[in-house]
Amino acid sequence: MATRKQRRRREKAFRHEYDLVTYDEEGNEVKVEASALRPEKGKAEKPERKGKTGSGAGRRPLREPPAPSWRRSLRRGAVWGGLMFVVVVFFFRGTPIGGRIAIGLLYAVAFVPLTYWIDRLAYRSYLRRSGKS
Repeated sequence: MATRKQRRRREKAFRHEYDLVTYDEEGNEVKVEASALRPEKGKAEKPERKGKTGSGAGRRPLREPPAPSWRRSLRRGAVWGGLMFVVVVFFFRGTPIGGRIAIGLLYAVAFVPLTYWIDRLAYRSYLRRSGKS
């Protein structure tokens, strides 16, 4: 059984009166039955798909990620590592300053190979999906 909310929504759809009309050659409105607009069940033609066929049909085209590079990973690692360094040093007040600096530097250094690995993973996944070698 439908909930109260579902019943209210359905009633709202039927609250407004409307007719299906078309115009003849003289510009007069002619009522059209809803059954005339719908094709018979089982006889509807399937729309043609554009683009690729097979498992990738209907999807948007793949965007090629750039090839992984250490230079890009160093830049990203510097930005995110610097941010993590600041967060660790200023927000971890329970540990001594030397420990906070060491943890912040560890996070900053760990971001460089992590971002390279993520870029490499995305690039290899793209190559596998697109069929390139």
